[in-house]
Amino acid sequence: MSTIQVRLKTTLRELQQAQKVDRHLSELDTQIESAYSELDKLRLQLEKEFADIEKLEKLSMKALFHKVLGSKEQQLEKERQEYLQASLKYDEAKKSAELLEYEKEILEKKVQNLDALQARLDQLIKQRERDLVDQDTEAGRQILELVLKMDNLDELIDQLDDTIKVGKQAIDVLNKMIRQLQNAKNWGHWDMSGRKRGASYLKHSAVDRARDLSHHAKHLLMRFQNELKHIYGHHQVDLNLHFNSFSRFTDIFFDNLISDWIIQKKIQNALSNVMTVKDRVTRIMQSLEVDIQQNKDRINDLERQRKDLIIRS
Repeated sequence: MSTIQVRLKTTLRELQQAQKVDRHLSELDTQIESAYSELDKLRLQLEKEFADIEKLEKLSMKALFHKVLGSKEQQLEKERQEYLQASLKYDEAKKSAELLEYEKEILEKKVQNLDALQARLDQLIKQRERDLVDQDTEAGRQILELVLKMDNLDELIDQLDDTIKVGKQAIDVLNKMIRQLQNAKNWGHWDMSGRKRGASYLKHSAVDRARDLSHHAKHLLMRFQNELKHIYGHHQVDLNLHFNSFSRFTDIFFDNLISDWIIQKKIQNALSNVMTVKDRVTRIMQSLEVDIQQNKDRINDLERQRKDLIIRS
């Protein structure tokens, strides 16, 4: 076994021991928090018992007779016993908390070099990895294969992240379109109620703004779809928006009930279409997030395989 292998295995053992101590230290913090919480409760109980004794000592015999049955001395003895029990419990809890604090202080000294051990181990692993690859060993070839797989997964994750960014931009524009179409739909109800000119103008303005946004939405959805095809192939659903359901009535001053009813129906169809596309994009993005996490898990698994292979070789 070479010198570097000995140093690597020794450092690994030291690091594993330090990590075990660090885990125990985290558990100890929880125990200390619980111990001090219990100590606070017992302190309050102790103060209450002491207050009961002081109150009882100040009572006259006649007042005590009217307050409780029995002699004052009997009642005082009972209160003193309760105070003693509370005092013993408090002292025990205090000692327990102090012991936990002492143990924590010792453990913290043991994990002070945790980061240094991790850095030293990483350096030794890199050095051993270079030796295995340079010597063209079987382990070295396996290492290169694992590294290539990790690089490919990293690249895939970057592509998925970029696709999600485009999807978020598309959803943002779709949300703006939905708000405009909902406004147009609502102004149509005003139109029906007789406030024709102003309401009709606002309705058509909202439709126009939604139409303008649709061009941006189409562009982003096409980018989103192309990104998906690049990653997964040509098996994705069609995300194109269809706005043939829009109509534009130019004479806003002479809308009649029939034409108003027609455009309201068209606005509702367009709104449903946009919301459907938004829901579809959202579901795809959720699937992409799952893929990202799964690929990160694969990278972590490959990294563990790489390190194990280097340490064993």
